[in-house]
Amino acid sequence: MAPKILVAGLGSMGKRRVRNLQFLGVDVVGLDISEERRKQSSDLYGITTYGDIKAALADNPDGMVISTPPHIHKEYAISAVGQKIPFFTEVNTMPPGDMQEIINLCSKNGTRGMPSCNVAFHPSVRRASSMLESGTIGRPLLVHFHSGSYLPDWHPWEGLSDYYVGKKETGGGRDIIMWDLSWLSILLGRPKTVFAHTKKLGDFDADIFDTYALQMELEGGALASVVVNLIQRPPLMHLEIVGTKGTIRWDGGTVSAWDGSSWSTYPEKDDRRGYPVEPPKPGFASKDLGMTESYIDEMKAFLDVVNGAEPRFTLEDEMALLNTMYEAEASSETGKKSAG
Repeated sequence: MAPKILVAGLGSMGKRRVRNLQFLGVDVVGLDISEERRKQSSDLYGITTYGDIKAALADNPDGMVISTPPHIHKEYAISAVGQKIPFFTEVNTMPPGDMQEIINLCSKNGTRGMPSCNVAFHPSVRRASSMLESGTIGRPLLVHFHSGSYLPDWHPWEGLSDYYVGKKETGGGRDIIMWDLSWLSILLGRPKTVFAHTKKLGDFDADIFDTYALQMELEGGALASVVVNLIQRPPLMHLEIVGTKGTIRWDGGTVSAWDGSSWSTYPEKDDRRGYPVEPPKPGFASKDLGMTESYIDEMKAFLDVVNGAEPRFTLEDEMALLNTMYEAEASSETGKKSAG
């Protein structure tokens, strides 16, 4: 019998999670305080929706996907723990102490939580991970990562003041650096130290840091330069890993590797799972095919957690990165290197 998953938050990302879960054959119910979003989700997907968390949990879901704005993830996570059901959260931006509170409750109630690490499931990142594991470039020494997009282009159908991305307090700006730190840490190890500049550079009206420029030492000894910004058009994603024997590069579409004698290239299309692509629907931001597939594989991983598996990326892992993010902001203010 297919599990029943409650998706809390039926905005753009919540709708994507509904679509992915239905593709995987899951019985989905929804929760949102907005009557408009509930109606749209019911019309698009034929799901039962609720406007109240107690009513939604009374439907006895087997797990919860939390796709609300980041600043209210904690209250929904606590509700899932109280129900003793596994839960998944989109990227968290809460203070580390709040995450520790959730971790303590999970330990007490025997509940598993899985935070998002979406890009780790990208076909090109899987390829790069396999190369690192096989020693293609030897031991990583230097990491350069640059990701840029333009925040007003994220949801062109609404203004920045109409959703959470426009304020630091609700997770704006912080979510994108946490999004990239998650998969980079899985690929290369957690940060040990960080020196950073975190700035508001864009000319759009949003009370956030739209640029994070981090210099870090990673657990394995590699030095990493990570720049993530929300002021760049056109969008860009570029990763370079320099090792003792060679180099890996990813430009968002193709992985290339120098093994000491020659370059080999691996287009993203060769590593995709081949999931069917749905036509665009209301409430969706456009994504490349590899990223679209990564969302499906991430939900497959969460369903494994619902069935008893331990998550690959844990709440403890994310708490360590929350420490890094807040230390980065402190470093920018003081001009001093901070522990990661």
